[in-house]
Amino acid sequence: MKLKDIIKNIEKKRTQNFRNIEVEGITHDSRKVRENFIFVALKGTKQDGHHFINDAIERGAKVLIVNRKSIILPQDVVEIVVDDTRKVLHQIASIFYQEPSKKLKVCGITGTNGKTTTSFLIKKLLEKAGYKCGLIGTISYQIGERVISSENTTPESADIQELLNQMVEEKCQWCVMEVSSHGIDQERIAEIHFDVAVFTNILPHEHLDYHKSFKNYLKTKLLLFSKYLVRSEKKEKYGIINLDDPNSKYFIKALKREKIDYITYGKNQNGDVKLIEYSIKREGSYFKVKIDKEEKEFFIKLRGMGNIYNALTTITFSISQKIPIEIVSEALAEMETVPGRFEFIEEGQPFDVIVDYAHTHHALKNLLLSIKEMKPRKIIVVFGCGGDRDKSKRPLMGNVAVKLADFVFLTSDNPRSEEPMEIIEDIEKGIPFYYRKKYVAIPDRRRAIKEAISLAKEGDCVVIAGKGHETYQILKDVIVPFDDREEARKSIREIYGAGENK
Repeated sequence: MKLKDIIKNIEKKRTQNFRNIEVEGITHDSRKVRENFIFVALKGTKQDGHHFINDAIERGAKVLIVNRKSIILPQDVVEIVVDDTRKVLHQIASIFYQEPSKKLKVCGITGTNGKTTTSFLIKKLLEKAGYKCGLIGTISYQIGERVISSENTTPESADIQELLNQMVEEKCQWCVMEVSSHGIDQERIAEIHFDVAVFTNILPHEHLDYHKSFKNYLKTKLLLFSKYLVRSEKKEKYGIINLDDPNSKYFIKALKREKIDYITYGKNQNGDVKLIEYSIKREGSYFKVKIDKEEKEFFIKLRGMGNIYNALTTITFSISQKIPIEIVSEALAEMETVPGRFEFIEEGQPFDVIVDYAHTHHALKNLLLSIKEMKPRKIIVVFGCGGDRDKSKRPLMGNVAVKLADFVFLTSDNPRSEEPMEIIEDIEKGIPFYYRKKYVAIPDRRRAIKEAISLAKEGDCVVIAGKGHETYQILKDVIVPFDDREEARKSIREIYGAGENK
């Protein structure tokens, strides 16, 4: 596509060395630049893309979009100075990829907890209903059968537009995507025309290192509905709302104000999809819902109260898209697992080992309460808190863990630039003195996992929380390979022997 056509809608631009070249791609990452690319310099919270302009030029960038004029500029490189490079990025990416979100249906899911599992469940449902589907989320990006490693829950706008375009080329009819608060705040989802927006829940003490207050966090989440769903040019738009969340009223108010249809779910008797009863077993979760005065029973192999809510979201989504309830029931029953979400580790040991992504006190509480319903002999928990993240949730997680578990191993999560023991000390602040004998601090996560598995007896349940599907650990400026699931398997084999049941 010619440069002139790509930048035609950019306001207040100042150009230098202009040539109407044929553009081959757009990126904000200098490492991804190829010949005849546009490089857009974004200023982030940690790095400024303007520092990587020379790298981009060396790799073949022929157009620079920047906030400030370069002192030295090669004659064969076009420079465009604008006020807001981030805004320009999503504008030109949408044009370059020919507005792909208008050519397929898009479901955006936001919330503190449940985004990933809900996205997997809705994708499974759509495929069961005969649609080819793509996915953008925390664990991976999927285009039909092709799976790409995920870099961010919600990628940068140009990357999203490229993924959506690939889905269109692969003849996908739907894209299901997780929408993070960072993605909303940084306008990564601008120029996406949503058909459905889903609200799972919103909780305090999450991302406050970024948003500074819960009020700001809530206002950001609301924008998916009050701004981006409203701007969507799709004819039939729906909001899917968890009515049990105390903040659901703000989301409903936004949808009502814009006269957008919405469907609600939860235990709340005013919900359109009402949870009547449920039972959590080791083999999965059984539950009954009421839809239009008619009761329906469901089974899902995914365990826990959180997954029942994720299933309710999926059922509610199916109503918005008029997918028969029989297909929903089959899709839910067939879903085996979601990586790192209530994932059982089976190596023949005489007790359960569960790896879960729970990294907030609310998620950890729900996880442990769900495990209690499985009636294990004892619950042994391994968890830590991430460094350089909201510190206020650390003592809350410590308090939840010691109250609901029989024994707790406090350890490192992704400490980043912080000292692991200082993070553990923050966690300890929430543990009452009379629970001091219920836990031990072992900063080495590998050793903590092994000690927990060594402590477990027949009928117990070892819970390794916080990192879930992650295959790395961030230690200061170094990222090292680390997978809770693999570490658990290694420890079980060392203690019990491979595949033996002793």
